[in-house]
Amino acid sequence: MQEAISDDLIRTLLDQAVTRLGLNLLPQQLQQLAAHFSLLLRWNQKINLTSLRRPQEIASRHFEESLFLTKITDIESGLLVDVGSGAGFPGLPIKVARPGLRAILLEPNQKKTAFLKEAVRACKLTGVDVLALRLEEALSAPADQVMPLTHKANLVTVRAVAPTLEFLSCLKQLLHPQGQLALFLGEQDALSIAATSGFSWNAPVKIPNSERRVILVGKLDEKREL
Repeated sequence: MQEAISDDLIRTLLDQAVTRLGLNLLPQQLQQLAAHFSLLLRWNQKINLTSLRRPQEIASRHFEESLFLTKITDIESGLLVDVGSGAGFPGLPIKVARPGLRAILLEPNQKKTAFLKEAVRACKLTGVDVLALRLEEALSAPADQVMPLTHKANLVTVRAVAPTLEFLSCLKQLLHPQGQLALFLGEQDALSIAATSGFSWNAPVKIPNSERRVILVGKLDEKREL
């Protein structure tokens, strides 16, 4: 069993991550991140939310990487859809850092969905919906069952799902015409995706403290159909 981690250590690790990124977060926002972090450590002893066990790695790989996206996108309002949210990354930290966003966390695993709902409560967040659905299920479900998804997303994030062409085609259906899609993936995968049609992609941005992982951000490009 993992040794208990103090609240002070959690707060210190988050302070360091936020400082490295040059973000200006309010004490309330740091407390929300800490609540998510603490709950993740407790639940991870019972269900496998993350393979990482060292708090320093969790702070860097999960929280800092998620918050890094706010440095390379300027979306502060509208709808965020986090596809395959898992333990809430990158969706929950982004929602904390950008409280003007409404967030939808899509996660088909029931145990992880239960965690996400508890994390939303622990962080005292409003404007967050957790849907226990796969992307394909969410897109085909009746509108009254997925009411939050009746609006097009200003920002769609994907961190733990391999983006096939079929998957990218589904993601297109989520996006507002001026929305942005952010993919967390390896360099080689980013090069392959950037060559596909249907999106206009920015140059991949290297994730800090990662050797081969990047964030690829794109917008819809109807001239380049998938």
